[in-house]
Amino acid sequence: AFQQAVPVHHYKTSLNSFPTNFDRAEQCATGYDTCNIDEMEKLADELNEFQSSELGSLQDRDDYMDTRRVAEMLKAQSQLKHNMEDYVAEHHKETYMADAWGNASSGLGLGLW
Repeated sequence: AFQQAVPVHHYKTSLNSFPTNFDRAEQCATGYDTCNIDEMEKLADELNEFQSSELGSLQDRDDYMDTRRVAEMLKAQSQLKHNMEDYVAEHHKETYMADAWGNASSGLGLGLW
């Protein structure tokens, strides 16, 4: 009776697995200004490559969705930073962000927080 109420799928093995760089990718995606643009884009690309691989196809639905969501957050954050840099470059003397970019310390972000 239990097997009839809960379907059992035998056709695919699922692993609770993430790419080796997932912890760093998650840290960058959830901590604004934790990583530079290049690292975010590289991590997002690596997560997408992992999901296209044979090992990535074995992820269960929740792990797959988490990996996909982190990659999307990295891309969105990267695009936002690109947009901010472009805007500041075009309006350098007129923006608050110009001061923040000027006060940025290596490894400490923009000096905004």
